[in-house]
Amino acid sequence: MSAAVTLALLFFLSVALNEQVTEGCRCLPRHPQQHFCASDIVIRGKVVGKVNSTIPELTAYNIQTVETFKQPDMKRIQVIYTSQTSCGINLQNDEYLLSGHVKDGRVLVDLCNLVKPWKELSRAQKLYLSKYQSGCVCEISPCTGASCLTEILQKKCLIRVNNSFSLDDEEALQSICLPDNNGFCSWRKFK
Repeated sequence: MSAAVTLALLFFLSVALNEQVTEGCRCLPRHPQQHFCASDIVIRGKVVGKVNSTIPELTAYNIQTVETFKQPDMKRIQVIYTSQTSCGINLQNDEYLLSGHVKDGRVLVDLCNLVKPWKELSRAQKLYLSKYQSGCVCEISPCTGASCLTEILQKKCLIRVNNSFSLDDEEALQSICLPDNNGFCSWRKFK
């Protein structure tokens, strides 16, 4: 990759990251595995309604945990919280794949987390939820154009992004990045 392209990409990323911090809700697109690895909790949960929050700036939802994919040592999650700012999410009474972070014993979820109706996940994405943890040793990195043609990168899988910096790699989105016996990471599909 030429120095000018690298410099332009670094500038774009620094602007995008700065926007994310200053506005709080602008989030770089991530592969579901990246969400999984960066989250404290990942569950399949059924929202059963809003509840009164004891914290004025947070909205609380009662949930029934259907399945747990990743969770620190804490009791079964029954309530999740989201901000009442523009970063917050609005959930309906439905089943979701929810990822989030634990702070002061509360599960916090916002627009930058993976929040997706369960029925919208592909069969492959549902299967990979039980396998993502073993791929957390791998890094998933964005690439554009010719930089996506690099084949062997230890501990790294590449995912194509388009000019608006959104994920543009349907094959990768339906795959999982896992290490082999030699420690090299690559995209894989399971049936």
